[in-house]
Amino acid sequence: MDYVRKGKVEWTGDNPPIYLKTDTNGDWSTLALFFRVNGSDYGRGHMILVLEDPYNRGQANPVRLCSTDNEQLARYLLDDFVRKFGLFRPAQQAIDALQVIGGATFSVEADYPRHVTEIASFGGHRVEMRWSDLQDMFAVAQPPKDSQTGRHEMFSVFQPAGSASITVDGRRLAGETVERDFFDRRAQSAALAHSESWICEEQT
Repeated sequence: MDYVRKGKVEWTGDNPPIYLKTDTNGDWSTLALFFRVNGSDYGRGHMILVLEDPYNRGQANPVRLCSTDNEQLARYLLDDFVRKFGLFRPAQQAIDALQVIGGATFSVEADYPRHVTEIASFGGHRVEMRWSDLQDMFAVAQPPKDSQTGRHEMFSVFQPAGSASITVDGRRLAGETVERDFFDRRAQSAALAHSESWICEEQT
C-alpha cells in the first residue's frame, strides 16, 4: 500500500477563521483569518487578516488590516489562497485595498479548552482573535474538486468554537458567530484549524 501522498505540499500550519454577523439574516459583517505557517516555499510566519464590512455595504471607516512577520508569505497566502476562499471571493475590492504591514509580533494566550486567543502587535496596535468554548475535534480530507482553491487536496483537524470575538485596539468588533453548515455537521462560524496542509496535485 502506498502511504505517501503525491504532489507538492504548498504550506502546512494552522488557519483558524472567525466570521461574524450583526444581522443573522444579512451579510457577514467581519471576516477574519489567522495563519501560523510552519513550512512553505516562502518560509515560516504568521498573518492576521481582518476585513470589517468585507462587501462594502457602506460602513464608515471599517477595519481592514493585514499584519505579518513575513511579508512575502503573507502576499502569497492572500493571492493564492484567501482570494479563492468562498466567503472572500466577493471581497476582492476590500482585499485590493489592503496594506500588508510587516514587522508584527505574535503571541497566544490560552486556557484550553475554555479559550484560545491569538494576538498580533504592530506599530502600537493590537489585534486579538479569541475562540471560546472549544468543542470536539474532527478530521477532514478534501479532494481538490471540493477544496476552496479547486487545485489542492486539503487536510485539517477542525475544532469548532461555541463563540468567538475580534478586538482591535481594545474595541470589540460588532457581530456574533452564527450557526451554519460545516462539513457534515452544524457549528458556529468560528473554529480552530489545526495541522492544516494544502497539497497541489500539479507538479511545479
